[in-house]
Order: sequence, then structure tokens, then C-alpha cells
Amino acid sequence: MDGKSRTNQSQMKKGLILGRFQPFHLGHLNVVHEVIKEGLLPVIGIGSSQEGNTANNPFTSKERMEMIRTIMDGLNTEYEIYKIPDINDNEKYVSHLETFVPEFDCVYSGNSLVQRLFEEAGHNVVSPEFVNREVWEGSSIRQVMMEGDDWERAVPPQIVDKIHSLDGTERLKRLS
Repeated sequence: MDGKSRTNQSQMKKGLILGRFQPFHLGHLNVVHEVIKEGLLPVIGIGSSQEGNTANNPFTSKERMEMIRTIMDGLNTEYEIYKIPDINDNEKYVSHLETFVPEFDCVYSGNSLVQRLFEEAGHNVVSPEFVNREVWEGSSIRQVMMEGDDWERAVPPQIVDKIHSLDGTERLKRLS
């Protein structure tokens, strides 16, 4: 577990936010705000945590955790972060994930497969409102980064700085 810790965390209802965060972008931030607005403790699950330094997963789980911490600490809110490695087995995915994260009250996901799997497992699923999905999506942002176009407006400024410090655009070009 990672994040700010206070004694009342165990009493707060928890909203699970799943993503690969490759990179953390404004769409992710929108979901975080939605969870907080609902009075839930954001529990962030970093998917494909074993992946890094590939074209689809250019940032390591450590780098992604640092990005998320930067944003969450700036929001001055309690939160938890967990790494979730892939299992590549849809039937076992939810039970696999549950071994890495604490109990949660609902899961926020816009992915139809993830929604179905969690609903079938008896979890409350919230489909977040998507804003500017065509631009605020990891694969689109990575593509624009590789092409050398303007990707900075799709991610929070702190993440722009982090990606530049990691030489992220050059890394993506090398990996593709």
C-alpha cells in the first residue's frame, strides 16, 4: 500500500480506480475528482505493473507510482496505490486483483470488459463520465508523443515535467 494514511481510512468507503496510467492523464484526473466528489477514498490500482520500457507500457510501475503520488499529494487528499500485475485470465482477473487491494465499495471503469467482470463478481461498477476521450486516452497520447506533436495539454503540468525529466518522448521513439 502507498499513500496518505490516517486512522479513519478503514471507515471510509473506497472507490477503486483501475488503469495502466501510461501516462497519467487528464482523463484519469477527472475520474479521481469524481471519486473524491462522491466522498470515497481513491484506491488506485496500477495495472500491468510488471510492464515497463515497451511501446505500449513505456513507464515502469515505479515511475507511474511517482506520477500518481505527485498528483494525489497535490490534491491534499487521502489515497492508496497498489500495483496489480497481469494475469491474462479473464475468469480469474477479479479474484486475482482482490489479492492485491483491500476491500472496496465500487470500481470505476470505462472498460466494458472490466465492467462486466466486476459486475459478474458482484461488485458495484460506476462508469465514469468521459470528457474529451479521443484526446485524453493513453494510446492517443503515446502516439502523439512519438510523432512529436503537442501532447502536453492532455496531461497535468506536473506529469509533463515528470515525463520530460524521464526523457519520455525519446524513450517512446526508441521503443516503437
